[in-house]
Amino acid sequence: MSFFDTTKSRALGKGLQAPAGSVTDPAVSRIAANYKRTVASRYRAISPDEIDYLPEGKMYVSPKIDGHMWLLVFDQGQPFLVNPAGRVIYGDIPVLAEAATFVSRVSPSRAVFAGELFAVRKGGRPRFDGVPDALGGEANATVGKLGWACFDVIEVEGVEGGSQNDPYEKRLELMQRIFEGGKRARAIKTESVSKHDDVRRLYGEWVEGGKGEGLVIRTRDTRTWKLKPVFTLDAAVIGYTERSDAPDQVRSVLLALMREDGQFQLIGSCGNLGNDADRTSLMRTLEPTLCDSNYRFAARSGELYRFVKATVVMEIRVTDLQVENASGRDVNRMVLDEREDGWHAVRPFPGVSLIHPVLSRLRDDKSINATDIRASQVLERVPVSNVGDAAEAVERKASDLQRREVWVKETKGVRAVRKLLLWKTNKDMDDPDFPAYVVTWVDYSPGRQAPIKREVRLAPTRADADSIAETMIAKGVKRGWNAVGA
Repeated sequence: MSFFDTTKSRALGKGLQAPAGSVTDPAVSRIAANYKRTVASRYRAISPDEIDYLPEGKMYVSPKIDGHMWLLVFDQGQPFLVNPAGRVIYGDIPVLAEAATFVSRVSPSRAVFAGELFAVRKGGRPRFDGVPDALGGEANATVGKLGWACFDVIEVEGVEGGSQNDPYEKRLELMQRIFEGGKRARAIKTESVSKHDDVRRLYGEWVEGGKGEGLVIRTRDTRTWKLKPVFTLDAAVIGYTERSDAPDQVRSVLLALMREDGQFQLIGSCGNLGNDADRTSLMRTLEPTLCDSNYRFAARSGELYRFVKATVVMEIRVTDLQVENASGRDVNRMVLDEREDGWHAVRPFPGVSLIHPVLSRLRDDKSINATDIRASQVLERVPVSNVGDAAEAVERKASDLQRREVWVKETKGVRAVRKLLLWKTNKDMDDPDFPAYVVTWVDYSPGRQAPIKREVRLAPTRADADSIAETMIAKGVKRGWNAVGA
């Protein structure tokens, strides 16, 4: 078993499982890490009322199984399951024994398939939390409940449909042929349709009928769509950014839910806030409640959120929640305390990310309390560990300022300032969610409608950070700007 490390393996029923990071074969490691990030993570989420936006023509429609994405690797006659984080399941596991029988039909030296690992559940469809339950208990693990549904072919050497470059129709034909008759290991149920009404019919049969959590739809333009029921969350607004071209309007808001002990946990941001009048009205509500925060959160544009007191409850409509990142690890979100002097960061805890959030309405009938904006709302859709636990602060190393450069420019007696800051966080080795380096560019021009503009960039190495810094300087420091003491 040279392609993964078995030294830290532990029992899994009569089989074994190796922890995250165990894959040592470069090719398998690359496939396991990249498939979800480059393929599965690009699925476009839509709601039932957006079915008519699907492209016309042939569509391959499958039920979305509520499980975990694992790759089935068949190497030199042996089957293994590998997840994006490099965790491995191998040995005497019923689903693997059945898979080996099927894959041997095409006799490849190596084959790799993408699929959904799930746990059979009496009285209903599989649920996301069934897999961790089935994988727990070591020698007493209930591995007999595990099933695996193939939804894509990544690599089967020397066979038509055995490459990601082949049309999905060919790949589907191959996996249906290989896993024909499977019970524990099988090809995902798929119907070929061409009309939007057929998609609606399947949604009614499979999703509303309780057989799946949604639909996965592959269209002829090679795009993949994820169709799931829309649901809502009531969350507190704790920060906002403003539009650069209209500073009297909110560009996006930062949202949090309240944990049982009164702490707040971030769930993400929302920029779909209605029309200009709605954004202006929201600014008038939020701006008077600005407060301090020892925690900084940057928007994708690099602009920092301005924190506000938790006074506004917003109902957000979302198409999905994400609890794992592209590497198969928990999505960690910061837990915060709101105190008299502002917001205080506590520590990151497992949480969720919002998929396609849209403002539904402001909830004037709800207030900031552990019932109306409870964190457990997310448990109605996805499993999140530690929701009921108190988050205790973690002592972290202080960041070191590596570079500080300042330039000024005076025009008609008005002084503008541009500043570069490069920080070494000293936290990345203790927490993978922290970047190693942070580069900040501040542009202050008092005569501008929005006087301060900020850009924040992250970097894994000092060389990358310096490269980002030099690019910022080259772009932002032209003739007329004079360097001053750093």
